[in-house]
Amino acid sequence: MNEIICPNCSKVFKVDEAGFTDILKQVRDHQFEEELLTRLNLANREKESAVKLAEANVRNSLQEQLAKKDNELTEIKAQKATELQQLKSKLDNAEVEKKTCYK
Repeated sequence: MNEIICPNCSKVFKVDEAGFTDILKQVRDHQFEEELLTRLNLANREKESAVKLAEANVRNSLQEQLAKKDNELTEIKAQKATELQQLKSKLDNAEVEKKTCYK
């Protein structure tokens, strides 16, 4: 027989081996469940942090790509504007030459 002391009233209880094993199993199961919940909560927090980090990385990557495309577009617009100005200049020169030739 095993003795168990009540933590509240300090009374001693005698428990046979089967009862003691059942009580011990209950305590272990309770501790296991608490530990399991703690670890699950920790894993969920870590998962959420990882997801947020991944989202931030993707967002930054997309912003970098967008900025790069914006720069490319700005360069293309500038080149087209330069090209258009050159063509206008050539056209104006051709108009001037045409006028001077027919005078």
